[in-house]
Amino acid sequence: MDYVAMAEMVREWVNEAGDILRESLTDTSIKIEEKSAPSDLVTEMDRFIEAFYVNKIRENFPDHKIYGEEGTYDEINDLSGFIWIIDPIDGTLNYVKQKSNFCTMLTLFNDGEGVLAFINDVINKRVYHGVKGHGVRCNDEILEPVPNHTLKDGLVALNTKMVMLQPETSNKIVKEALGVRLIGSAGLEMVQVLTNRVSAYVTTPLNSWDIAPGYMLGTELGLCFTRTDGLPINLMEKNPIIIANSTTHREIVSKFIN
Repeated sequence: MDYVAMAEMVREWVNEAGDILRESLTDTSIKIEEKSAPSDLVTEMDRFIEAFYVNKIRENFPDHKIYGEEGTYDEINDLSGFIWIIDPIDGTLNYVKQKSNFCTMLTLFNDGEGVLAFINDVINKRVYHGVKGHGVRCNDEILEPVPNHTLKDGLVALNTKMVMLQPETSNKIVKEALGVRLIGSAGLEMVQVLTNRVSAYVTTPLNSWDIAPGYMLGTELGLCFTRTDGLPINLMEKNPIIIANSTTHREIVSKFIN
């Protein structure tokens, strides 16, 4: 099966997961637990959606490896072969508290190279998806490349820990940009850059499942996606990231290394 055919199948899974999550928003009996902190939540729907994806992958691609946020880990010592990276609900705190501003994400890598990626903006019913060599789409509409522009010509998105833990660098970035926006979902923040609604997304270290789809889609769209020091992403560890057009990317990296 080629990647385009695979993408058509996987898009059906991601759409179904979105339907399940929308329906779950009216269920007041869903169990919620804390992980590392009161703001770091997991729900039974996180685990249900991850199991849903895992079952689909095991059924159709039994030889592929899986790396999921909620505990589905095959033995992965390197990025060789096919590896699926799952974030069942990105923005779980938003899912619980706002019932909005969350997404479900799924990415396939082959020998360390992203070949398929999906970010389902559940509430707005927009699925951002891409196939290596075939561009990036929102539902069925192709996304155009982001025009190159400077930091001062656009908005920036930061994650909360970036603002709290690196205030000096955050201030340098925000003062030069037109303004700052925070959503609380890495997937939706990266979508903002893919669609040129913000010029850059800058973070403290995030897990692979938080960044994998944006990494694939951003690269396919011609954006720069690196660590904040400008070095390449390493999906075997956490990464502080910048995703931006090349000019804005260069300007922001300089604020970290100078």
